[in-house]
Amino acid sequence: MPGQLNIVSTPIGNLRDITFRAIEVLKSVDLILAEDTRIAQKLLNHYAIENKITSFNLINENQKTKTLIKKLKEGKNIALIADAGTPLISDPGYLLIRSAREESIQVIPVPGCSAAIAALTASGIASDKFTFYGFLPKTKVKRAKELRKLTNRSETLIFYESVHRIVNTIESMKEIFGENRNAVLCKEITKLYESFLGSNLLEISNYLSTNPDRLKGEFTIIVQGKRNTSIDYEKIDFILSLLTVELSLKSSIKICAKITGYSKKIIYAHALEKQY
Repeated sequence: MPGQLNIVSTPIGNLRDITFRAIEVLKSVDLILAEDTRIAQKLLNHYAIENKITSFNLINENQKTKTLIKKLKEGKNIALIADAGTPLISDPGYLLIRSAREESIQVIPVPGCSAAIAALTASGIASDKFTFYGFLPKTKVKRAKELRKLTNRSETLIFYESVHRIVNTIESMKEIFGENRNAVLCKEITKLYESFLGSNLLEISNYLSTNPDRLKGEFTIIVQGKRNTSIDYEKIDFILSLLTVELSLKSSIKICAKITGYSKKIIYAHALEKQY
């Protein structure tokens, strides 16, 4: 009988942010695949997990996938973990998962932390619709090309960025999205110096230029989607501010939609953003 391939989410900073189930799985499998075994070993040591561990990363993914599939078909149970958070999200593993499914090997997600979702929920920017982009291209020209494709998107945008490129990326965003585009820079999430910085791209840019000593670790950037300038948001605000004094938000949105002619979806997204 084939073994199981477990996709196990791990903490993104605070080692206590791991599920009981994740620990149980990591203690029970025959082999743990880790992007960087040195980083993974700190977590495993903390929870007294002594199972065999081997590296699995972008460099050796193609080479190791065939061997790992063979082990799974022989009945071995394997767990895949990332350096932090949920595997495959801007991390290796896609080829292995695809191959396992093609071979009818059971793939089991063991959910947990994700920096993108943690940052979004604490950003104060609309979370009803969003696009996760991950890391932008390294060069200025390619980065700008990708950002231009996204500039008219109405949903919230989520990016990851490294310490080495964060300043250049924010400057590119400021140039293409506009300095007043609402955005929040999230750093050290779940760690001692966790921070959610800025309310727009200009504020973030100013922070980075005046605090170069604080540029450490990886960053998550939450950017508000482009607003429909044909919508009178001041009118919506005025109506909601009056209605919500006496009525529930749901009822206020329904009445506001009738008065303005705008869809309830647009009004609801705006109400979430303004925290009515």
